[in-house]
Parts: sequence; C-alpha cells; structure tokens
Amino acid sequence: MQAVPDFSLPVPDAEDREKSSALIRRLKERLQQAPISFETYMAEVLYHPQWGYYGSGQVQFGAVGDFVTAPERSPLFAAGLVYEWQQIARQHPQAAVCEIGAGSGRLAIDFLTTSAARGCIPARYLIVEISPALQKRQQAQLRAALPEALWQRVEWVDTLAVRPSVWPGGMLIANEVLDAMPVQRFRWIPGQANTACLMGVGLQGERFGWVPLGTQPELTAALTVYEQAWPVDSLPDTPIWAEINLGLADWLAAWYSALAAPAETRLYLLDYGAAARELYRPDRQEGTLRCHYRHRAHDDPFVYPGLQDITSWVDFTRAASLAETAGFVVDGERSQASWLLGTDVPDRFTEMMDAAKDRRQAAALAQGFKELVLPTEMGERFRVLRLTRPATL
Repeated sequence: MQAVPDFSLPVPDAEDREKSSALIRRLKERLQQAPISFETYMAEVLYHPQWGYYGSGQVQFGAVGDFVTAPERSPLFAAGLVYEWQQIARQHPQAAVCEIGAGSGRLAIDFLTTSAARGCIPARYLIVEISPALQKRQQAQLRAALPEALWQRVEWVDTLAVRPSVWPGGMLIANEVLDAMPVQRFRWIPGQANTACLMGVGLQGERFGWVPLGTQPELTAALTVYEQAWPVDSLPDTPIWAEINLGLADWLAAWYSALAAPAETRLYLLDYGAAARELYRPDRQEGTLRCHYRHRAHDDPFVYPGLQDITSWVDFTRAASLAETAGFVVDGERSQASWLLGTDVPDRFTEMMDAAKDRRQAAALAQGFKELVLPTEMGERFRVLRLTRPATL
C-alpha cells in the first residue's frame, strides 16, 4: 500500500523544505539496504537531533503553531494539577515536581505561578526535555515570564539524573508524552494475535510507502491479551490497521527505578486515548495514527518528514497493566473532564470569571474552560492515568 500525498496541506518555505529533504536523504540511504520498522521511522522523523520534528525544535505550539495542547487552552489545566500537588505538599513539604517534555513551557509557568498564589510552591521544579532546541526555548520562556524567586526553583535535568540524590519524591507530570512515543504499526483481525503482520517503511519509487514485514514474536505476545475480546461475528473479513507502543514497558520500568526516593511519587499521565476494547474495536479500520501540520490533521506520516507531528492514541488499559508490572500502584484512570471537575477547578473558574476585567476576557476564560471539559472538545477524548511510586524504605 502506498499513501497518496495530501496536496491540500500548506506548502513549507524553502528553509523547511531543505531541512525535510536532508532527513529524506538520510532515510533513503537506510532504506537502500532493507525496509525499516515504522517505530524506527517515527523515531527518526520526530527525534533526530538535527532534522527531527521535536529533536530540532521544529514543533510550534499554540494558536499559530501546529496544534494546541491543554496548557495553551487555559490556565485552569495547571490549576487542576496544582490542586493535586497541594495534597502531596501537605504531607511532604520538601517534595518536588518533575515535568517530562515541557513543550512550550506554558504548563511550568502556570503551575509555578498558581502554586505561588496558593502558598504551595514546590521546593524544586525539574524538567526532563530530550530536545536541546526545545530546552533552550523553554528556558527563554520561563526566564522571561517568572519572577526571580520562582525561576530559581526550575532546573533542567537528564532522565537518569532523577535519582535519590536529586529526587526527594513528589509529583511527576507527563502531558501528551505517551502519544508521541514511537509505535509499531500492524494489520490484524482484532482479537486474533496470530493474524498480526508488522508493517514497515520501504521505498516505492521515489516515495516512502508501507511494506509488510511479517510476524514478530514480541508483537504477537503483546496482542495475546486481546484474544477473544470481541464476538467473532463482529470481526472484519480482512485485517485492519492498528498501532502499539512496544517500548512502553521499558519506559515505565526506567521511571520506576529513577523515582526511587524516601517519599512516594504520584505520576499523572495525561493524553488522548481510550481503553483497549475501544482502541482496537473491529470497525476502526485505519487505526488511530494521526499527523498534524499547521493545524491540519491528516493520515499520511510520509508527508514532510521532520516538519509534522505524528501521534497515536494511548491504550490506557495496557498502560495501567504495564505500570502495575513495573511496580507502580494504579490509583485510577478517568476522563480529563471527570478529573478536572473533581478538583477545585470549577470554583477557580468562577473566581476568575468574577474577576474578569471585561467581556472579552470573560469570553476567553469561558471558551478555555469549555475546551478542557466538553465531550466534543478535550473532555472525553483525553484521559488521566494516576500512578503511585511507593516510597523506598
């Protein structure tokens, strides 16, 4: 199968075209030898340090960028996390906050500003950012936005540096991190693991295209938990597309080890996704892989390599199961709307509306709140999985 280019997308400028062309040349050199897995392709186009979408800092957040995350929509998203943080800080005054993949830096700014207003500033706010380009951008944004007292509490660290000498326990936030992790793509008849065929990336003329790579033991083993999950008479006659994050188990295990501390750590994994039965349902013919370029969503991961985002929905059933295997305690999983409405965010929203200076500000506040909680917006499509890493005695 070869995807047809989507010519409705905006055309990148000359500098971006050259950057993408350099990455295409690199990938074509690799593909001269043999096809590669989609996981490898996705890792290259997103995280190559020179040409990748995130690695090079190509990504642009917000209304003028490629997509808008929850922190850019409303400060009430951070307010919900600060509410959770207050419960932790009361028990462990020296606890810290760690954010994985801080994006534009908006969440960190709002979190620290809100925690200062509530008298619960974390002793330290650590940021783990694998992209040097994004790290520089975040540093500039936070330095300009925060007063000196808050700025002094922020520190960028390497993942492996989050250990007992650095990490005292506290709160870890991963907002829209899991959906951007490289995935394997495959075709299968849902619930029948032995039908799964791994799909890789190869050259089809001058363009990248899908190439079947056959069965893979790790993939088959991961899919066996879904066997007989759907009635046989509901299954399609031919295989359908799907995705799976086979690296998630190792990622969770690494963080379990890294977060060893005298006090417990609560992890908040916030992302769009669904339970396994919903994610792999038989009528989802094309899977959940999506691409984003200048606020245009489409299905072709081979367009503008290095210039567009590629994501897939998170399987929260599997994420919770793998977290338990790694040693975490699963505290619950719910929709973003249910989570936010269960905090003091509704009260904060009322206070902000009462304090609004004019109708325009009030309208913006109301719109942001609706986008966070309405089912037709982020309210139900985004989920929150809370985990606890027990204290190390």
